[in-house]
Amino acid sequence: MKAISFVDTKPQVVETGKPTLKEDEVLVMVHYSALDTALDPVIKKTFVGGMLHKQTDPLFCGWHFSGVVEAVGANVGDFETGMQVFGNLPYASSTTQGSLSEYITVKSDALAVKPSTMSMDLAAAATTEPLTALQSLRDIGKLPKGGHVLINGAGGQVGSCAVQIAKALGSEVTAIVSTKDVAKVTNLGATTVIDRKKTPNVMGQLKAEQFDVIFDTPGKLSARKITKYLKRKGVYVNPSPDDMLDFLLGKLFTLFSSKSVKMVMVESKKADLEQIGEWTSNSNLKIDIDSVHDVRDCASAIHRQNDSSKNGRVVIKVKGGF
Repeated sequence: MKAISFVDTKPQVVETGKPTLKEDEVLVMVHYSALDTALDPVIKKTFVGGMLHKQTDPLFCGWHFSGVVEAVGANVGDFETGMQVFGNLPYASSTTQGSLSEYITVKSDALAVKPSTMSMDLAAAATTEPLTALQSLRDIGKLPKGGHVLINGAGGQVGSCAVQIAKALGSEVTAIVSTKDVAKVTNLGATTVIDRKKTPNVMGQLKAEQFDVIFDTPGKLSARKITKYLKRKGVYVNPSPDDMLDFLLGKLFTLFSSKSVKMVMVESKKADLEQIGEWTSNSNLKIDIDSVHDVRDCASAIHRQNDSSKNGRVVIKVKGGF
């Protein structure tokens, strides 16, 4: 099969063998993939990158996928050949595959059948970001119905999903955004939108013990300082701390408090993907696609992914794209 391999951070088309199917896995012919920020540290072989993907040679990358079931393992009973599916590969040091390949194998509990109303390119874009938002708010943050969440970076890909998911869960949303995203996030349903560029003292707009959950999507807030805005038993959730020392100190300072400071490690789960598919189908969750690139043009797609002017997911056409 054809796949993209990275050599000195540069993508190259190579020929390699199909992955071997295990008893609890599904073999997927990949139709679309999508890029995300995890790619950069992996191809640069940083310490963080090594936690997200095994540093193999050749190095096959990509996590998000949509495609068609090619074959199923002996112990798989809920998928059949020809089904259209979506999901993402694990962000883990043991992962050796990449979805920028014609075929991948996936654990049967880590993918879901794609809704008929969802296009293949949208399905590939609807995995990690909404999964991160859903698992952060519902599972890690325990956001209650009727609760109040503060979302920092609400105009970004994870943040905009979080606004919509929080509303779908029945919660009030206060959002911190850049000027360019004020209208977008307001239209997504945020109750209060704070323009951080036009507000000299953003924290001054908040009240002590105001929020059930604070979801810091870019990881820029101080975990030591932000917890005072949490209600009793409130949770500060950070998917990617910018300052790990501050984050760890924040955890230490809340050790004997009802409040907590937590990270989220997103997982591709069948039930969560089905929920995301349902929300997308009934228009409770809108995911923007910035552009679609043939996989052979992966270098230009990565350039677009790293462009701050992009507006949505950068999607890769794999089937027919080599």
